[in-house]
Amino acid sequence: MRFPTLPRIAYDYLVKHWIVCAFGLTVPAYWFAVLRLTGKSWGLLTTAGDMTSLAHCITWPLLVVSVGFALMKTAADKYNEEAKSSGQYVLEHLLQGVNAVTSAKLRRFGQYIEAGGHPNAHAFPQITQPRQQIETLLQNLQITFSNIFGISRDDIGLSIVYDLRNSGNWEWLISVNATDDLDLSALMANPETTVRQLVDNNLRTLFFPDKRLGAAQHRYFPGPKDRPYDGIGSVLCRDVSIVHGAASARAVLTVTTYGKQLCEADDADSIRIIETVILPAFQTRIRLEMSLLYIKEVLNPACARCPG
Repeated sequence: MRFPTLPRIAYDYLVKHWIVCAFGLTVPAYWFAVLRLTGKSWGLLTTAGDMTSLAHCITWPLLVVSVGFALMKTAADKYNEEAKSSGQYVLEHLLQGVNAVTSAKLRRFGQYIEAGGHPNAHAFPQITQPRQQIETLLQNLQITFSNIFGISRDDIGLSIVYDLRNSGNWEWLISVNATDDLDLSALMANPETTVRQLVDNNLRTLFFPDKRLGAAQHRYFPGPKDRPYDGIGSVLCRDVSIVHGAASARAVLTVTTYGKQLCEADDADSIRIIETVILPAFQTRIRLEMSLLYIKEVLNPACARCPG
């Protein structure tokens, strides 16, 4: 996902200074036109039409500059193509992941309709299954990360902890290949865990591409699954809480990789893609299902006990 440094520098420079680039590429042509028209009168050409020493001293630096700009443009064009290709690749897998979730929900609604439905009192709990939907979302987020960053799904763990009534009682909501057998009360009592760091500091996102750096800063607490991998991997926490007027529920999504990092700590391109492209696409859907969960289990708990 990372792009070469020099091509990117060239691309950024030429985008900002395209006039300089255009001049640098064409200046030899202008120079030779000047030589042809006024070279002899200015003493740049001999009577036989050959360039004088002064003309050579001017011509060669101009050619070197022109070749330099040509190489910069080649590198910039290559970077631009790679960036477009990478963006298309990310978008393709992101759309696949989001579409898979929507398709699953459509199938469930279709099955409900095909079965003839239920009495109105039971329609909402029957067709609204936020826990199931959130699990599907996490499974497809796992697939998306796996496809884009080349990490086996077995080495990517995802979980959501939540406090549905803002009572301070945190619970596991969904876990996909994560250590949900851990004592959550002990985990939330530990100020060095990434989840606690995000909650205590009211952060939107806390991402350590190298979770060993997070551990060194006492902002990540290694778990049992880290030991076989010597702590190698990434950890990412994202606030997926909901706030609707006076009603709110806290929730935190955690993504952890084992044995391979999502990206390097200085890979700005991958970090941007993760935080501003991939996560928002799934976060909105997760918060939608969290809202339905709140309606179902807090506002109308009787619905949660309805058939279906």
